[in-house]
Amino acid sequence: MGKRDSKMYYAPLQVYFNDNMMSIDRFANIEAVLYLLLTHANTPEPEKAYLLFSQYQLIGIENGTVADYQLQLSRYTLGCYRSRKYWQDDLDEYRSDAYNGFRAFDFKFEEGKTVLMVNKEKTPLFYEDRIKEWEKHWLLPDARKEEYPMAGEGTYCYYTTTKEDFEKSERIKVSFSENTLVSVEYEDLIDNRDINPITISISELLECAKEMRKIDPTDYCYDILQSNTIKAVKDGKVSLCDKFTITQTINIVGMVGSGKSTLIKVLAYWANKKGKRIVIVLDTVAEVFNLWRYLNKLSVNCSPLVGRSERLKYINQITEPNKTCLPLSLSQYLTNSCLVDGINDGDEASLAYGKEPCFSLKEPGKSKAFLCPYFTICPGTKMLRECYTASVVLTSVAGFAISRVGKNREPFLDAALRKFDIVIFDESDRVQKTLDQLFMPETSFNHYIKESANDCARYMNMTGFERERNRASQEYSELQLRTTGVMSCLTKALNWDLGKWNKLSAGEPFSALTLLDDLKRDERYKIPDKIYKDIYSLIDNENDNSNLSNTLREALNASCMETDFRLFNTLYKRWIDEEKTSLDKTKTNTKIIAVQDARIKLIICLIFFDHFIRKLSDAYAACHETSYGQNEIFGFLQTRFQDQQKYLPSALCGNLFGMKKNEQGDIILFRQFAFGRSLMKDLPYLRLDKNGKAIGPHVIMLSGSSWAEGSYEYHINRPVNYILEADSDKREFLSKTKFYESGFSERVSGSGEMRIEMLKIITEKSAGNIIEEYNRNVGKILIIVNSYEQASIVQETLANTLHKKQCSARVYRMISDATTTDDSEGVIRRGEVSRFASVSAEILIAPAMAIERGHNIVDEKGHSALGAVFFFVRPMSVPDDVQEKGSKLNGYMEAHCKRNPGESIWEYNMRMRQEATKRWSIVTRSGNYGLDNLSNDDKKDIVSTLFILILQIFGRLARVTDTSKAAPHVYFIDGAFRKAPDTENGFDCLTELGTYLDNMMQNETSAEIANTLYKPFYDAFKKGINYGR
Repeated sequence: MGKRDSKMYYAPLQVYFNDNMMSIDRFANIEAVLYLLLTHANTPEPEKAYLLFSQYQLIGIENGTVADYQLQLSRYTLGCYRSRKYWQDDLDEYRSDAYNGFRAFDFKFEEGKTVLMVNKEKTPLFYEDRIKEWEKHWLLPDARKEEYPMAGEGTYCYYTTTKEDFEKSERIKVSFSENTLVSVEYEDLIDNRDINPITISISELLECAKEMRKIDPTDYCYDILQSNTIKAVKDGKVSLCDKFTITQTINIVGMVGSGKSTLIKVLAYWANKKGKRIVIVLDTVAEVFNLWRYLNKLSVNCSPLVGRSERLKYINQITEPNKTCLPLSLSQYLTNSCLVDGINDGDEASLAYGKEPCFSLKEPGKSKAFLCPYFTICPGTKMLRECYTASVVLTSVAGFAISRVGKNREPFLDAALRKFDIVIFDESDRVQKTLDQLFMPETSFNHYIKESANDCARYMNMTGFERERNRASQEYSELQLRTTGVMSCLTKALNWDLGKWNKLSAGEPFSALTLLDDLKRDERYKIPDKIYKDIYSLIDNENDNSNLSNTLREALNASCMETDFRLFNTLYKRWIDEEKTSLDKTKTNTKIIAVQDARIKLIICLIFFDHFIRKLSDAYAACHETSYGQNEIFGFLQTRFQDQQKYLPSALCGNLFGMKKNEQGDIILFRQFAFGRSLMKDLPYLRLDKNGKAIGPHVIMLSGSSWAEGSYEYHINRPVNYILEADSDKREFLSKTKFYESGFSERVSGSGEMRIEMLKIITEKSAGNIIEEYNRNVGKILIIVNSYEQASIVQETLANTLHKKQCSARVYRMISDATTTDDSEGVIRRGEVSRFASVSAEILIAPAMAIERGHNIVDEKGHSALGAVFFFVRPMSVPDDVQEKGSKLNGYMEAHCKRNPGESIWEYNMRMRQEATKRWSIVTRSGNYGLDNLSNDDKKDIVSTLFILILQIFGRLARVTDTSKAAPHVYFIDGAFRKAPDTENGFDCLTELGTYLDNMMQNETSAEIANTLYKPFYDAFKKGINYGR
């Protein structure tokens, strides 16, 4: 199917359109949407037709339909109408008198709702003929791919920054001649994958493991695979199996040490041997390259795929201590080799990472971008090419979801859906949460201001001539200088007397549009329709707003210009005076009028702020001339996931742009784009055939903690198909773990401003237990806190306390991979933490979320190097985290809102949106309530999520190869693990946790699964912790 020809479709209607009307293409789009609405809704409401494209029916789907296929395809050409505003604005115009006489649809208002009807009168193009047009042109995607033209002979330019001066952008020239160009064919594999179920016998896997050991005699996969057990699960019953079948989405769970990593390795070898193509999605880039090195030794045709702009960070993560360079095998993927950089005219400085002009060569004075002529041979693009030919592609969650590959910068997701047989997700419960958060990005505006400080200082120190030399840079710098003033104005506006406005006082996220809609509905402070429509028109500054009052425009421009608001207040009053005829004359209460004015002015300030940050983003793009945004605001605004949104269900509350004020007076910006977890759980169904059958790749989800009913973030809402069970010796060893409570009254978690003081006190009081563990000499000691800042405080306090007690134990703390520090003594980066086993220190302090999984600290025989773990805090999420709330919303809706029999797709999608909006209001306010005031479901979510975090940290102790060693010890130190002593019915974490485990182990439908996964932990916990059984 080629591009639609505007001269062919709707031909009989062409004569009715003129330059003052919408385009005929847009007119046809609207009618195609209304046709779909009539087809897929029992009681259609045209104003809400945008919900057709939300695709919520794909969440948890097990069998697709023809309707799913049709709506999936229509998102390619009609997907812009996922937006409520775009749809309703276009529908309003479609219903105007200008289109009377040739519309296919009519509208009638009955019982408070708009009824959609087919126009029965004769029109220039009959309804039946229009259906053919819609089905032929609008409900099928455009199959042509946009191709980058390759640069040929001649001179080209590109803008770049260097390693030496990352902030400075330079224009570089490069010339190509017949002698310097190469001719290499670039092959793009045809779509060829196995959509049928794939069955693999255990004996086949064991045979592969034997071959792996022949290649590498030190390989241990055969021993682990043979000693552990694979069991099938059907209707909650568990039985031994001699084969397993991969079809659509399968969920494999296994306790720590049961061989999940081994299974991944053997499956990769098997796929390479059998001519299958698989993607393996891992938690970190360090894991990607560790597995690549392993498979490369076995001659598996594999390739890594990681983000190119952050390669320097990855080098820091994987470089071995005291080494000055990478091994050659890794440097081919991680160094920023660029052939063009080597032949440019005169520039000697080395390119900064991510600044290679692979897709941004331009002819002088022109804007069209060209592909680098060396793309097919350049080492810098090796990953982007190999993913088309490798049997196994290894990547991270972000790499899988948003990477672009090949000479046309195709989303890797497109390639995965068409060209791969299987996608394996390791640590699938963590992947689920990561995907939710990936498609709900957030950023701090104050952080951007701090980032801009050096830029502003540099600009202000320039001469007048230097500032005028580059107009694009000048515009961006002038906007940067205004950021502090804009931030101050917005902060002050948010603190005006706004009355009791629940949208703000409850701590909910907000935007100009949500506040405006709320103000329209508010009986006490309600604004007239005319005022509402005028302000609404300000929100979209790309539309024609020629009918707006000039005074209102001037008020908008002045709203965040001065922090005393004098000009803004003057212009606002003038505009209100102009609108007196539309205002409610019955409102004479000056207090009500003052609050109403304050709310309207705040909304105008928010609209200004929205326009301002978009200007910042555009100005940044204009002066940096790069496809890799280093600026956080730029990245936040430019990341729109347009390609991914063609496949994924929409965000449950709609694709919102919103903000939230925090306790520090900062403005946190966030956006909701899509239902992220569907990219894993529903992946096969993101590509359907004409009968609704899934033709995307099969999915294997692997985890040791994905079965945790009640946890909205971590529980995988797909049935467990197979269980990996560790051998009985390992299970018995772990069941001997000793759990202890400190009995301290000091409460770190939930103590607010006293948190740091409490942390210091319990650190000093725990020193005796820590010294006992040190003297036990069973293994190293892990101390759990909630942040890198807390890790630093505990390190200093503990080191001083141990020194006073004449204990020689050395204390290290984990630092972020992003931290830049010259002081390497006493710290270890997150990506390097597996090396702690060989570090000459006995104690490691780490944040819970940074150590919980993916980091095995083991000795040379693979046994855990840790002998004890101390929980100095409850490992719980940040209560005010917007991304976390978004993930909880996804989990709640997935668990509680199922499609009813006979319910149309549109009705279901509408119900999902309504329920999600209600739930979002509850979720965003939940941080204002104590744990003991939550509903039973929300308490269960808190407890089950706490269990997963503790279990994953326990997993750092559970790497067992020598059962003759002493069992590990676990200490709960924070007094907040128990209810406060002055409360009778408070929230007691350990009691709640024990009760949750009891119920899970005794549940008729899941007891066997729970016992297989968690019994060793459960047995040890109930022996050591008193929780009133």
